[in-house]
Amino acid sequence: MLPVIMPRQFYEEDQSMISVVVLQKPMHRSKTRLTGILSAEQRIGLAYSMLYDVLNVLSEVPSIDEFSIVTCDPNAMGLATKFGANLYYEEKVSGMNQAIKAVVDSLHERVDELLILPSDIPLITVKEIDMIITQKRQAPVTVFPCKNGTGTNGLLLTPPSAIDTAFGMYSLEKHCLSAFKAGYEYHIGTAPLLSYDIDTVTDLFMIHELGKGTKTYEYIHSQQVLDKLRLKEVVS
Repeated sequence: MLPVIMPRQFYEEDQSMISVVVLQKPMHRSKTRLTGILSAEQRIGLAYSMLYDVLNVLSEVPSIDEFSIVTCDPNAMGLATKFGANLYYEEKVSGMNQAIKAVVDSLHERVDELLILPSDIPLITVKEIDMIITQKRQAPVTVFPCKNGTGTNGLLLTPPSAIDTAFGMYSLEKHCLSAFKAGYEYHIGTAPLLSYDIDTVTDLFMIHELGKGTKTYEYIHSQQVLDKLRLKEVVS
């Protein structure tokens, strides 16, 4: 994976830097758990809308110095460019953990703190990201759980190379164990909106309840997804 860097601004080498990296798989492979509920085109549209919401928020967060996206998806790269994000082009799909390792290696010692986020968390806000960044004071490794408490929806590392990531099944426990083995203190952070990733029909209804004002909310309603689901329940 070769980085294609388009910095938002230049920094002195000795200046402390906070970077955020967003992970985006190819959009046509996103949200497969909603197959049968959404068409392939709608799943791409949903993935695009969620990424839009995440990048839109990151572009307005004053406490971060730069943000980047790791992807090989052309639509995602185009959207990232519009928001002034750095691009890391993933030449082949080798798994998110390998992709993150390549990004960390490319950052060297230029970045002091790294926040890793998925792209399917459209409810996050500027205020919550600022709050997340302040939790770096708790421990070198801060893990933010997903809504079921077993996965990881955010990982804050100081330094970025503190541990190798283990995103996937039961990643929260794996990240905490990796920190312990590496000799770093770890902290399980609190970020309610960050915990809401979108994977299921229930999550779509949750966006209806909590996501007004987001691109994701607008997209779901433009496709009349919830109306069709309600009608299906009535008919069945």
